[in-house]
Amino acid sequence: MPRILLLIAIIFSVWYWWKSFKSLPTEKRRSFLWRSAFWSVLGFSVILVASGRMHWLGAGLAVLVPLAKTIFGLGLRALPFLQILSRFKTSPSQFRTKSLLVTVNFSTKEMDGEVLQGEFSGRHLSQLSTLELQSLVEEFKQSDRESYVLLQTYLLRNTQGGSNQGSSDQSYQASNISDLSEKEAYEILGLEPNAAKEDIIKAHKRLMQRLHPDRGGSDYLAAKINAAKDKLV
Repeated sequence: MPRILLLIAIIFSVWYWWKSFKSLPTEKRRSFLWRSAFWSVLGFSVILVASGRMHWLGAGLAVLVPLAKTIFGLGLRALPFLQILSRFKTSPSQFRTKSLLVTVNFSTKEMDGEVLQGEFSGRHLSQLSTLELQSLVEEFKQSDRESYVLLQTYLLRNTQGGSNQGSSDQSYQASNISDLSEKEAYEILGLEPNAAKEDIIKAHKRLMQRLHPDRGGSDYLAAKINAAKDKLV
């Protein structure tokens, strides 16, 4: 008797499902089939677990099978949105002179640099003591004016203070900056080589907003950013 009742229930369920399926518009039938598959697998798994024929972990894995397509479909739908977000990804900007390579990381709000030549070659500015930094300031002041101004910018931004003369040297024009290569221009703007013109303009605007003299930047950094844009556009 229980088997007959079960058979009747199955026949009624199939008939009702088929009626519901035929009544749906064509464009909605595909999603209906996937929902039906999910609930069928779930129901069948519950029956097997209840009857002791399947471990509950196996039932869980069985349910995940029809869900895999749904998750994959959601991932495909989210892909364009993720690509749009990637365009706003902030990359560190690098400012290079003859003696210094300074990096500004906006995600961590940190600024650091590497000495490229001289007594402290290969060391990072953050690793130098106050006395060593002052020694470097005096060295650049005599031999490398642009590195001197960039170092003063680093000292002021990291609240270690620059010399009074260094502060006045922040008024630095693009005409005082050494010629940039395309590679250096892309590094300043935090872009990959051959970036689109639209991305160059957006990066320039974003950097000017973050490193403008009125926002804790300097005239020197602003001039470098402008020079990078002029080089690439």
